[in-house]
Amino acid sequence: MLETFLTHLQGPLLSLWGPFVILVLCGLGLPIPEDLILLVAGALAHIEDRSWLAVSIIMYVAVLAGDTLIFMGGRHLGGRLLESTLARQFFPPEKRLRVEQFYARHGAKGLFLARFLPGLRSLVFFSAGSLGVPLLTFLLLDGLAALLSVPVFVGLGYWLWARYGHDLAQFSAVLEQVHDWSLGLVAMAVLVVLCLVWRRVRAGR
Repeated sequence: MLETFLTHLQGPLLSLWGPFVILVLCGLGLPIPEDLILLVAGALAHIEDRSWLAVSIIMYVAVLAGDTLIFMGGRHLGGRLLESTLARQFFPPEKRLRVEQFYARHGAKGLFLARFLPGLRSLVFFSAGSLGVPLLTFLLLDGLAALLSVPVFVGLGYWLWARYGHDLAQFSAVLEQVHDWSLGLVAMAVLVVLCLVWRRVRAGR
């Protein structure tokens, strides 16, 4: 999969807007790991000599756009869509029950946590929209979670291509390992941010 993306998304236009479109579709339920697309976007940024930070901002917009579309789908379509035959194939009753239990346990902060749960993310966001969660609350919580994850994976993709890009097979193998460790990497990023904030707060006293 990685070789396919890297081969077909190269070029001034596709290397930037290809991952953008795929990430929006991932927000709508496309069964492709989002972190892999972010890693590829970082690698393509290096290949095309773009700033990883600028690419991170664009990918951040794509992630929020996809999440917001599914949230607004829940707001306007609600439970009617979930009862359709097609929706029941993608979101069987047992999966919906898991989402309901998850949301009942975590409440609004579940929107933050859902960003790191690919198997439940879309349904949690859709359910939040159908339950009338304010759009601003959704954007704040989901946006904060994406702010902690998107730059991490784009930056990693950029750095890994600089180090392993001479060997596509090795680069793909490393990216697969990074994908396996994705939750731990995000947790580390959150910990680093919290430590920096704590140091800044203590220094301001």
